[in-house]
Amino acid sequence: MKTPSLAIILILTLAWMPALLAKPADCVAVGPSTRTALVELYTSEGCNSCPPADRWLSRQTEGEWDARQVVALAFHVDYWDRLGWKDRFAQPAFSARQRALAAQQGSRTVYTPQVLVSGRSLPQWQRPEDFQQEITTLTAQPAPADLRAELIPEPDRWRVRVSGQARAPVARGELGLFVAIYQDRLDSQVTAGENAGERLRHDRVTRALLGPLAIDPDGRFAHTVSVPLPDEFVARDAGVVVFLQRLQTGEVLQVLARAACAG
Repeated sequence: MKTPSLAIILILTLAWMPALLAKPADCVAVGPSTRTALVELYTSEGCNSCPPADRWLSRQTEGEWDARQVVALAFHVDYWDRLGWKDRFAQPAFSARQRALAAQQGSRTVYTPQVLVSGRSLPQWQRPEDFQQEITTLTAQPAPADLRAELIPEPDRWRVRVSGQARAPVARGELGLFVAIYQDRLDSQVTAGENAGERLRHDRVTRALLGPLAIDPDGRFAHTVSVPLPDEFVARDAGVVVFLQRLQTGEVLQVLARAACAG
C-alpha cells in the first residue's frame, strides 16, 4: 500500500487552510441606485376584511415583487382587539404609527386593511394597474439616499448596523431612520371575533420597530441597534428592513431589506 509523502500532505494542508480559516460571509445588504418602494399593510386578525389583504401581501412577497424595487411590512394594529379576539402580533405603537401617518395626510380616520406606498395611502391598491403605476413611478427615480445594513444574529437578539447618507443636506429633525424586524410563515387559529373559525396565515409581520434614529445635518448616519427576539421567533423565516422617512410628512425616501442569512 502506498502512503503520501510528507511534502504532499503539507501542500494539501496549506491549500485548504484559507477555506478552513475563512469567516462566514457577512450578512449585508446595500441599497440600489434607484428608489425602492415601501409597502405598509395595516391589518388585524380581528378584522374580517383583512384576510384577503394578508393573502395578497403573501402572494406578492413569495415571488412577484423584486426586493430591490418593493419591500413590504405588515403592521398589526390593536384597536380591533375589543371585538373579541386579541391579535398577538398587534402593538399599540403600530396603531399610533398609522394614526400619525393619517394625520399627516389630513385624515382623522384609520381603518383596516389599509395600504400605504412609501408613506402615502393608496386606496385603490387592489387594482393591479393603479398599484403598478405607483411602483413604476417611484422606482424610476434616483435613490435619494444610500443605505447599507448588516445583520448580526445572536442567540437572544439581533444586532443591526445601519449606515448611509441622504443625498441632500437635511434640517435637524427632518428625517428619521427606522429599523424593523419582520417574520414570515406565522399563523393563527382564530376562535373568537369576526374571523372566528378561520386559520389565518401571515407574512412580513413586523415583530419589532425601532426609531426614529437621528440623521446628521450633512445627511450621514451610522447606528447599531440591538433587538431582543420576540416569542415564536424563527430566524430562518425572518429578516430586517431599514427605511429613511421624512418625519413631518411621512414620506419614505428609501428602504432596504435583508433576509436572515443561513448558518
